[in-house]
Amino acid sequence: MKRFTASVVQFDSTLGPADDGTLDQMADAIAADAELVVFPELATTGYHVFEDLPDVAEPIPGPTIEVLSGAAADAETAVLFGMPVQDGDDVYNCAVWLDADGTVRARYDKRHLWNDEATHYTAGDAYTVVDAPFGRVGIQICYDLNFPAASLALARAECDVVINIAAWSVQMERDWHTLLPARAVEQGAYVIGCNRAGTEAGNTFCGHSTVIEPDGTTVVELGTGPGQVAVTLDPGVVAAEHERNPMRADRPVIDADAVRQ
Repeated sequence: MKRFTASVVQFDSTLGPADDGTLDQMADAIAADAELVVFPELATTGYHVFEDLPDVAEPIPGPTIEVLSGAAADAETAVLFGMPVQDGDDVYNCAVWLDADGTVRARYDKRHLWNDEATHYTAGDAYTVVDAPFGRVGIQICYDLNFPAASLALARAECDVVINIAAWSVQMERDWHTLLPARAVEQGAYVIGCNRAGTEAGNTFCGHSTVIEPDGTTVVELGTGPGQVAVTLDPGVVAAEHERNPMRADRPVIDADAVRQ
């Protein structure tokens, strides 16, 4: 891992097609002085687009990717954001990683679908890790945070940073504050939780996008409204935590036969 700056955008998306002004707002935020800019889950369309997915989901490449790739290349920064992706007959709740030259490096299809998502999206079948110039980054989307097995997969991949992009609601806020530091400690990695702001279809998002050090210490936490904050992530902090707590070296390989009833 190298020292780098991540800019976390707590975004209040406009509900509907990405070209309704949302992409212009995102492009403005991408202009931040950072090596990586992070947006929440389904940032391009808003979260509650279930019935409109045939109209708002796009392929990769597509119009949304073209606009945001151009913004990433102009700013010379990597970008991670959420969007609904049409892939053949299936629609996925995706996190898309753009390199600093605008190239699509990776796509993560959300594996753990929450509530009505399971009716409208196809679940992904693999976790995603990006070997960025500044470090190894594991990607999650929202409800993935609840499942230790999801984090274990990224821990075994020895990520330096785990990023969860989310549309986390006020009703579930306590879980957000509990799980983010827990995941940091069990990973021995920085954790970035980038959440939605605002209210949509009667559902209010809790905000509180947070950057957490590997020992569970909060570096910065936004409030409930839209905002953007830049944080520098230090490889020395990760190395010190691995020395303090040797979980990575001691983590056993456990199979189903190791559990007795």
